[in-house]
Amino acid sequence: MMANHQSFPQNRIVIKDKQRDSTIWDLIKPRNTDIVICSCYKSGTTLTQQIVNLIVNGDDNFESLYDISTWVERIFITTPEEKMYFVESLPGPRILKSHLLFEALPYYPEWKYIYLVRDGRDVGVSYYHHLRSYLPEYLNENLPENFSDFWDNWVETKEDKFEYWSYWKHIKSWWQVRNLPNVLLVHYHNLIYDKSQEIDRISEFLNLNINTLKKEMILEKSSLEYMKLNWQKFQPVGVFQPNTFINKGVNGRWQNLLTTEQLKRYEIIISEELEPECAKWVKNAGFLPEVNSTAFD
Repeated sequence: MMANHQSFPQNRIVIKDKQRDSTIWDLIKPRNTDIVICSCYKSGTTLTQQIVNLIVNGDDNFESLYDISTWVERIFITTPEEKMYFVESLPGPRILKSHLLFEALPYYPEWKYIYLVRDGRDVGVSYYHHLRSYLPEYLNENLPENFSDFWDNWVETKEDKFEYWSYWKHIKSWWQVRNLPNVLLVHYHNLIYDKSQEIDRISEFLNLNINTLKKEMILEKSSLEYMKLNWQKFQPVGVFQPNTFINKGVNGRWQNLLTTEQLKRYEIIISEELEPECAKWVKNAGFLPEVNSTAFD
């Protein structure tokens, strides 16, 4: 059972839209061993769920990843009560997925929070293809046919709304708590191109040791080739077109899609929305800059 710690931040915000209801988290009885994997979207969430599962459980003998690691606040398929009972039925350590701002989640010192970050240019491209892969009954009717129009709307979004949750607001929310001892920020570029090191970082963060054989297994079963071959394990049932949820898994496709003007505008926006160290890390990955102050000074 959970130690007697007050949920923090105390003045949590509530997010409710067609897909999410953040108040479902209030129905969950916290446990000391809970792990929360969060991102804005299209930043390696499913990949990280698989890596954490393999570190924690040592196998992926499941029909669906969502049988062991559910998106807690999602409501467009299940009711809050159904979600609560499902989460309560999971054995520990529970691996819980979220797409919420830090201020919308409960915070407990015993929990482990892993937040995924990806270059916004790659997120925009991946998110557009993600939205277009929905089955017709779920496809947003307002989705522009033209990627350029989608990009202009998405990159300018400063507040959360159903069509385009604010990438900028999300990054800023988690950046402010990056130095909390139970929060780990992981960059998608590092996760893809230096996965071995990132697996070590994640396992150390979770206080779980892995030997050489286990690490080789994790690398194999978290590879793009393996996850695409076994796509039915990782794609939500009845929501997307077949074999589309695990997509290209690469960066840089924006180079052939965004105009010079759009790229210049992106540079302006990222410099306006994110502090310099954050903007540099989001664009270039690598090691996080060290911080000298505590969050919420």
